[in-house]
Amino acid sequence: MAFVVEVIRNLWDRGLYRQNPTLKRIHDYWFDVWVAWRTKLTMKDVDRQIEEIREPSGVDKPIFTEETDGETPLGGPMELKAPWMIDDND
Repeated sequence: MAFVVEVIRNLWDRGLYRQNPTLKRIHDYWFDVWVAWRTKLTMKDVDRQIEEIREPSGVDKPIFTEETDGETPLGGPMELKAPWMIDDND
């Protein structure tokens, strides 16, 4: 249905069959399907463009450490460190 509306709109852009009542009814009845289809195509293109321009992060991943045996039922201490942070204790 969406493709039929696309063909009708292309014909109308060329100035053809603009006064055809059957084509007008088809266009008006299926217009919402065409909008959903065009939106899907547009968003697919946007997703492709995002993937092309996305730059990898220059930040190192955080370091997670834990001790499974410890004083509590959950184990010992857990630590999350960011390698880019300066440790004042060193």
